[in-house]
Amino acid sequence: MGEQDLSPLGFFTHRPGRRLPSMMAPTVVLSDGEPELVLGSAGSNRIRSALLQVIVNAIEHGMDAVAAVEAPRMHWEDGVVYAEPGIDTSALAAAGYPISPFRERNLFFGGCQAVERDRRTGELSGGGDPRRGGAVVTA
Repeated sequence: MGEQDLSPLGFFTHRPGRRLPSMMAPTVVLSDGEPELVLGSAGSNRIRSALLQVIVNAIEHGMDAVAAVEAPRMHWEDGVVYAEPGIDTSALAAAGYPISPFRERNLFFGGCQAVERDRRTGELSGGGDPRRGGAVVTA
């Protein structure tokens, strides 16, 4: 609950009794009114980019939850594009964006956990983010 961009005047500056701002964003993606993908992330201001990329990977690219969560990520912050290996940053670099490449998957990019429901069978499966030691247990 200490996201810097939500507390621009500094931490502990909110008046007593005011609810603290937070980027917590448990997310449900619906298909025909039914949950298709449920996900959440830890990672401060990188929560938004982690959630968006996992959703795009699962819904638009048809990845299962494991692949969608484990796929390489990027994040733009303070004028710099941070990228894990596997992200093609050539177009961004050519456009003049500073690139900060990481050598391997990194905790910096948050940790997203996801559960998906198979539309046909209703079966649940999930992806636990290895960036934060995530795991999936099925019964």
